[in-house]
Amino acid sequence: MKRGKKKFILFINTVVFGEILVGLFGGESVMQKKIKGNSDKLLVLIDKILEKNKIKPEDINGIAVVSGPGSFTAVRQGVLAANALGFFLRIPVAGIRLDEFKGDNELIAIIEGRMKKTRVGETVLPFYGGEPNITKPRDTSPPVGGSG
Repeated sequence: MKRGKKKFILFINTVVFGEILVGLFGGESVMQKKIKGNSDKLLVLIDKILEKNKIKPEDINGIAVVSGPGSFTAVRQGVLAANALGFFLRIPVAGIRLDEFKGDNELIAIIEGRMKKTRVGETVLPFYGGEPNITKPRDTSPPVGGSG
């Protein structure tokens, strides 16, 4: 697959439950879109930011995803989406932990460094930061017997 002239890196951050941040880094330009909502809206948000900036998927040369720590479901969905897009677009996917950067300048420097070392086909693993807090589901079945 041939890449476009301008190179963009797609940035995905879903580690905060109920919040999605998607960014595009290309040369000097940084475009970001943040929405409130669950990470199930991630792919729609990616599509919107690409369309708004007139960028085609083949113009993306890499994906950087915050791999944790954070909400179990949110981290898992962000990492899964990044790995799947990387696989289908045949581009490298680099994971970055939330505690590795403090601001946009540090983030961009880390992303650029990781992209140089990351190969196509490598998989990012989620980092949850602790054991999952899984509770027993509530019993919602109707009572057995009863009057009626």
